Amino acid sequence: MKWLWVLGAVIVGALAGAGWMLDPGYLLVRYGNVVLETSIAVAVLMLVVGIWVSIWGLQLLRRGLRTTTRLAGWQHSKAMLAQHELQKKALLATLGGDWEQSFKALRYQDQTLSDSTEAQQQRFIDTALAAHTAHARGDFAERDRVLRASENAVLQLPTLGPLLVAQWYLESGDIKSASKPLHQVLAVNKKSARAWSMLASVHIASEDWGEAEKCWSMLKKLGQPYYTGVRFHAFDFQRQDVFSNPIAADPLMLAKLLARRMGSLKEYKELAPAQRRNIVFLIAWARELGVAQRGSEGAEVLAAALDEAWDSRVFSQWSELALAVPENGLERASGWAKGRTQDAQIQEVMGLLASHTEQWDKAKDYFEAALKILPEKAHAKVRLYRQLGIVWKSLGDDHRALQYFSQAEALPAH
Repeated sequence: MKWLWVLGAVIVGALAGAGWMLDPGYLLVRYGNVVLETSIAVAVLMLVVGIWVSIWGLQLLRRGLRTTTRLAGWQHSKAMLAQHELQKKALLATLGGDWEQSFKALRYQDQTLSDSTEAQQQRFIDTALAAHTAHARGDFAERDRVLRASENAVLQLPTLGPLLVAQWYLESGDIKSASKPLHQVLAVNKKSARAWSMLASVHIASEDWGEAEKCWSMLKKLGQPYYTGVRFHAFDFQRQDVFSNPIAADPLMLAKLLARRMGSLKEYKELAPAQRRNIVFLIAWARELGVAQRGSEGAEVLAAALDEAWDSRVFSQWSELALAVPENGLERASGWAKGRTQDAQIQEVMGLLASHTEQWDKAKDYFEAALKILPEKAHAKVRLYRQLGIVWKSLGDDHRALQYFSQAEALPAH
């Protein structure tokens, strides 16, 4: 079918050509003093050639422009690839704690970034990494310089940005500087539990108890737990002897605040479940109450926590406080012992409580029960033998008391 079309075109062209040869026609074009005279066939040929040349020229120009665009795109992609490689190196170094390598990579990359939108987004990421790296190295001046140089970038995240900055200030012990970004967050979101908690830590460290109480009341009103996320001994600068930070770990800050409030048991029941399971916080709270000469309240708080979930560390702290007022402690410990008959720690504590109240027969039974539970070479047996020696001496049997004291001396102390 295609050949038929070609054949028809050749025949038509031949006929047209023969006609033009017999009568070539006449074409006169005049423009000003310029006169162009030719036949129609030549004019048509010139027109076809002119159109073809124009089309070819446009294609050639388009190819040139396309090549230039590809070259620019290749150069841009090459630059971005290099930046991505630097960013990956910086990220891996940051996550690995290699602050020197991270600082070098981020510093070089900042010099290569352009002003495009993509580059601005990368600069924001690099700014956060660079500031974190400087902070982790203990170079607070460099950290603050980076933050000042990219203040607008940090403010793009009106909540997370200032919170991160406040976190750095708290970790570095600069509590005065931490207040401003926290107030910025609360101006945007008054329900930010993290901001209220961190601000409470600032006021507690400053011993501004009135403001700290306001923060705690706001958290209770919002039904939010207290937490700051402050980390300690996470960076080398925090381990230096010259480093001093009035901000303690967040459980300790809350413990200091609650130890000043009355009604500790009621306060405990109103805490969030996560806080009631925070062992470090509970022990710190009980110790703060003990320092404030309110050890019985601390024992009540720890006893309530043990009723909810048993933990040997909490029980150890409870026993220290309970031994100061042993009258009610023995009954409470007996209740826990019913479900933990193979717990030597409980038996030993009950023996101590009975000894403090001069119930020597009960103390003897508890200490002997603890001895039976413990393995043969347990170090705790040294304490138990000594306690049994004291019990038998109090019961008037010096011979048995001497036997137990001798057994205690015979065992290795460690």
